[in-house]
Amino acid sequence: MIQATGLQEAQLSLQENEVKNLSGLDFKDREELMAAARQFEAVFINQLFKALETTIQKDGMFSGGRGEELYKSMFYDEIAKDISSRPETSFGFAKQIYEQMKDMV
Repeated sequence: MIQATGLQEAQLSLQENEVKNLSGLDFKDREELMAAARQFEAVFINQLFKALETTIQKDGMFSGGRGEELYKSMFYDEIAKDISSRPETSFGFAKQIYEQMKDMV
């Protein structure tokens, strides 16, 4: 069984907290709903990047160690937020979530 490192556990905990925070929101208007839907899509895209990275074979000589892991984590977070915030790059999950929930707001 593969065990997560301390850094991976911390990252998963942060993302779990993000999802929990999104689930407890009481949206005052549809703009807040769309922002939350984009954040949820960003969390999904971030997980996709991390899953894709596990398929890359790392050479011990040229891997950056913990510093590289931390930098990649922050990089993936920002790229995921950027992708989900633009209509031309978004996967479309945010729009679908918004469409399904807009009548509840």
